[in-house]
Amino acid sequence: MRGLTKGIAKPALLWALHFTLIYALISAACAPRALLGQDHLLIIAVVLTLAMAMVQIFWMWRGAHSGRRSDLNRDETTLLRAGWWTGLISLIATLANLTPVLILPGCHG
Repeated sequence: MRGLTKGIAKPALLWALHFTLIYALISAACAPRALLGQDHLLIIAVVLTLAMAMVQIFWMWRGAHSGRRSDLNRDETTLLRAGWWTGLISLIATLANLTPVLILPGCHG
């Protein structure tokens, strides 16, 4: 049961990590010293987003696959379903984190 509740928290924590990293990259690129070029920002942000999206998708697939087992009780099935939905919402949020990098390709403010 404990592992199933971790399955609900992990996608949201991965999204929060991605959010923090994306905005740290934006801050590095927009700093007065320009620690990171705009081209590098875009490449790193896209690679980071794709990597974390693949992890989210894997966790969702694994949760859906283990939810087909017949030895699970109703509570375990409900927790697996909640983990899958949390994964989907976190996947969408992770992809949305990339939007500022794609839409606002400069440091204007």
